[in-house]
Amino acid sequence: MKRPGMLLVNPWIHDFAAYNLWARPMGLLVLGTRLRRLGWEPQLLDFLDPSDPDAPRPKPMAHGKFHRTVIPKPEPLQDIPRRLSRYGLSPAVIDRELRSLPTPAAILITGVMTYWYTGLQETVRVLRDAFPGVPLLLGGVYATLMPEHARRSCDVDMVWEGPGEQELSEMLYRVTGLRPSGGEADSDLEFTPALDLLRRVEFMPLLTSRGCPMKCAYCASRRLVSGFVQRPPRLVIDEIAKGVANYGITDVALYDDAFLIQRAQHALPLLRGVAERIPGLRWHSPNGLHAAAIDLEVAQAMKKTGFKTIRLGLESSSDAFHERTGHKTTRMAFLTAVGNLREAGFSREDIGAYLLVGFPGQSREAIEGDVELVLRAGAVPKLAEYSPIPGTALWDAAVKTSRYPIQDEPLYQNCTLLSCAEPEVDWVFLQRTRSRIRGALPDPAGAR
Repeated sequence: MKRPGMLLVNPWIHDFAAYNLWARPMGLLVLGTRLRRLGWEPQLLDFLDPSDPDAPRPKPMAHGKFHRTVIPKPEPLQDIPRRLSRYGLSPAVIDRELRSLPTPAAILITGVMTYWYTGLQETVRVLRDAFPGVPLLLGGVYATLMPEHARRSCDVDMVWEGPGEQELSEMLYRVTGLRPSGGEADSDLEFTPALDLLRRVEFMPLLTSRGCPMKCAYCASRRLVSGFVQRPPRLVIDEIAKGVANYGITDVALYDDAFLIQRAQHALPLLRGVAERIPGLRWHSPNGLHAAAIDLEVAQAMKKTGFKTIRLGLESSSDAFHERTGHKTTRMAFLTAVGNLREAGFSREDIGAYLLVGFPGQSREAIEGDVELVLRAGAVPKLAEYSPIPGTALWDAAVKTSRYPIQDEPLYQNCTLLSCAEPEVDWVFLQRTRSRIRGALPDPAGAR
């Protein structure tokens, strides 16, 4: 009997800026693996697909700019002096792709940033026109953090909150009336992406764990995934080996939120196993690594395994900030981590440190001090504008501080607006700070 079809959709982005930093729709790819085990036949339509011939060619190592088209701004953003764009494939390309697909039994669409919901709305309209009457389910970060807003704002049949793997079969039965005969997936398949759903596999997106045991006040990880689970290193190594054998991949992008937690039992045996069994790979950590876990042994293992793009989650050099927001790291732990990485043979250009800018109460002097500390340590500062996230511990302070009604309109949660920043921390100051960073580096291309 023919397996019923399921269409997985990664929607357009509407934003002032978007950058493809080792981005692939990991949640949908993992969901594809589980759907197959349950008896469905998934297909993926990635509106952000960088491999389409109409999109700009990706930079070396498969990251770079998304194709973009300037679009009108919605009413809440009319006074923002920036151009809004649709990021992703053109409507003409999407129409061509949709015409080539069979009618699915249901459509599963993901939503990431809360303030990208207008891109979701446009995507849903296109899907409704292409497949009238087909049930559409919305899941992902936006659906989990703001489910009621999603129900009001998006023309979908069901809003799916949280990971929901255990409820997947029942949810699909409720909207389709179909019960495929496949068996339940084992726990490790909750991590394993169906890479063959991609048009082209340019690198391996990798999850070695789910969740995070930290309780950072500005992060929603614990709301999105309850608990913290790490995979057996041998299964991860097997998955990477299959990726090399099947697709010839040479790059691995680490999607974990907490890769180095319990490093002696997890990261170290995994890295050593990969270095021994699959040498010659390049590793990238766009999500950021916990600096407090990088001792010299870890730094040397990272070097031997082939880490190329290292990002550390510093956020602030202030110990008082970390004491208030979850004890993620300390000033000294960060300096020690960078020192260990440099001793292991990494260059400044290999090591980026994310600095959170524009959060409530932060001064210009604090940002300037953070930047100088990172530069003196021998790393590259990477400014990350603060976006207020519903449900986090810092949310109430953000609501009180913001000059916009962020609790009512997700568009005001866009990090570009600096909605919770002190008046002195504006775009002119941040652009000047980025220029100073570029000027302080031996190679200006080392800081974006």
